[in-house]
Amino acid sequence: LRLEAKREESRMAECFKQSYEAFDRGDRELAEKLSLRGKTHKANKERLNFVVVLMKHAAVQCFSQGLIGSDTIDLHRLYVSEAKMYFYDAVQEVRDRGELLLHVIVGKGNRSKNKVARIKPAIQKYGRRYGHCERT
Repeated sequence: LRLEAKREESRMAECFKQSYEAFDRGDRELAEKLSLRGKTHKANKERLNFVVVLMKHAAVQCFSQGLIGSDTIDLHRLYVSEAKMYFYDAVQEVRDRGELLLHVIVGKGNRSKNKVARIKPAIQKYGRRYGHCERT
């Protein structure tokens, strides 16, 4: 959904750009059509982003209710910034329970640009910064 929202954003920007160019050339009819098309892409982008927000909210609810597991958190398919946030929350929750072990699922990077893992190294660096040990 995130990727599709980004595509809609690109399409929107292209339509608005072409609309401005058509308007500057004096082709008001084409400019209006392109502007309407751009507005449609904008609405699609906003709808998709809203669904992503709802899904994030559901994930937060599941996490806060402990449905992921008391000692495991699954971070793959998240953006790095989101993964850091969930990791931090999970560490705090584990510490609050007096436990020492947290299993972190990070994925392989198959959906990342150039298929390079981004979450695992970011979480390892983030964890080291705050004094957490790691086992792979």
